[in-house]
Amino acid sequence: MTENNIGPEIEILPPEKPGWGRKLIIGGVAVIAIAGAGAYAFANNDDWGGRHKFMRGYMEYRLDQMLTDAGASDDQKSKLKALVTSTVDEVRPDRETRMAMRDEIIKLIEAPTIDRTAIEALRAKQMAQFEERSKTIAKAVADAAEILTPEQRKKLVEEMKEFGPHGRW
Repeated sequence: MTENNIGPEIEILPPEKPGWGRKLIIGGVAVIAIAGAGAYAFANNDDWGGRHKFMRGYMEYRLDQMLTDAGASDDQKSKLKALVTSTVDEVRPDRETRMAMRDEIIKLIEAPTIDRTAIEALRAKQMAQFEERSKTIAKAVADAAEILTPEQRKKLVEEMKEFGPHGRW
């Protein structure tokens, strides 16, 4: 590192290219999370208002399109859509849980004295919940991958690569 009149020079290295396995996992998680979030929210008439119908329709359309492009059969599509729905039902906190967390954060911030221990405890609690949801999503990705053939998974990965310079995922 050398210094100039502007500041230290920083060597920027190109990012390492992830392998296809990592892309498949990331893409699978993204497909499940994105498609499922919209489907779940609309199916349960959550608190998104009129955006539900648009988002649900788009997510269902996009998932169906990707599976069609990958050559998935109607049976495979049905199994994958059911898997997405059940996974989202399991991992997405309900409105009351989200609101309780929000209220807890507000209480901690509004307090006359900042309780760092309470803030850390809340963070740890949220991370533990995230860890459990992450495990559920990882299992769903593996389950989804088993529903598709290796050739279909390869086509799905190719489709994901087409999404912008860094991928839409």
